[in-house]
Amino acid sequence: MDIDQRDIEKGSLPEILPKFYPNSISYLSELNEYRMYAEVWSNKRSKEREKRSEIGQEGYLKTLAFGEEKKRRKIDKIRFDYFVVANSVNYIEKGRKPYAHIQMGGIQTNSIINKIIKSERRILKELSDYSHSDFHSKEYLPETFDIKFDELELHPDKKTNKYYFEIPTDTTDFSNPFQKIILAQVLGKEALSEKLQLLHKVDRKYIRCLFENPEISKRNTSSSNTLSKMCVAWPFLETIVFDFAGTLEEYSDACLLGTLIKEKEEKVKRDEKATEGQTEEEGWLDGPKIDSYV
Repeated sequence: MDIDQRDIEKGSLPEILPKFYPNSISYLSELNEYRMYAEVWSNKRSKEREKRSEIGQEGYLKTLAFGEEKKRRKIDKIRFDYFVVANSVNYIEKGRKPYAHIQMGGIQTNSIINKIIKSERRILKELSDYSHSDFHSKEYLPETFDIKFDELELHPDKKTNKYYFEIPTDTTDFSNPFQKIILAQVLGKEALSEKLQLLHKVDRKYIRCLFENPEISKRNTSSSNTLSKMCVAWPFLETIVFDFAGTLEEYSDACLLGTLIKEKEEKVKRDEKATEGQTEEEGWLDGPKIDSYV
């Protein structure tokens, strides 16, 4: 789906989630697909502006600036804010050492989002009326897997009291296979090395993944056996951060990317009218519906 057909809302999750079709909320790999396209698109635009400036085409520069002022694409906005995604993260204690059950799955296993959905009968109905296929391509639906904390080779982060691993985007060797599994879920399995190279070229030097403190996880899962957290993508800066231990309190003002319920209803009506009056010359509408940086 084209980014300009998606909607972005910012605020507290309990307030903005009811505005969306729950199954439309983006997954990590999908969000990052849009972000990477935005990086390449913005980079090309900057180089074109620099080139035109060098050869003195001021008229072109004014036209470009006017166009950007009148219509800034959502894809340019999507890079520099915090986004809560549909991926679920559950920490489960198994045996003597706590496991990190990184459940990169559908919205049905995201307990934080599910609690909000169950409190809103309207969106609960919308969830039953639409499937994932109405909003997401198959390649964006994450898989489920279990990984132990010690297998991830995590390091403590003093600022957040969480644990992390960090991978440089110019890497060609993944010595830790479990870190690579998570990275593939974040960026998508296809062309992983090429995507890292693109990020490095646009000065996105590192990818950091944050996780719950193992000791906190063990204490909190001792009674219920499960500690659920949110998955949050930080702004696309030099170090790209993905927090797999987010809480509603930490991210009280974040964004969602998806399809607003009202907007989708209006779009269906517009599409029906457009189909009725469509001529053979309007065949361009049948083209691809999703942007790609490839």
